[in-house]
Amino acid sequence: MNEAAIEIEINKNPKDWELMALFQQTDWAKSRTIDQVSVMLAKTDMSVCLRRSGKLLAYGRIINDGCFRGLLDDVIVDESVRGIGLGSLLMENLMQLAEPLDVLFLHARPSMLGYYVKFGFTDFDGITMVRR
Repeated sequence: MNEAAIEIEINKNPKDWELMALFQQTDWAKSRTIDQVSVMLAKTDMSVCLRRSGKLLAYGRIINDGCFRGLLDDVIVDESVRGIGLGSLLMENLMQLAEPLDVLFLHARPSMLGYYVKFGFTDFDGITMVRR
């Protein structure tokens, strides 16, 4: 990967329609509406965007309280550029952004454990619950 061609934007959120194009590629976010994504972005203060020639290629955000806890969320790489290292570049930048936080949580599929271990994540020995 030619990293020189990749633009890294820290805490500069994408346009809602740009992110919607990435979310449409997932099974976990494709039902989100543009209005919901607009609200989400307005309340997001920790994020990383990767672009090439202005096009959004990858995005991730950290929902946080600013010092104690954070949740890594909405990590996505455009399917057209997966497998060339953009996910790792995105994660490296997100991990730097998360440094002030004591704990960073992540919810991911069990099949992704091997990937996220490279960035310091470990299995959490506790109860994970969800309310929908």
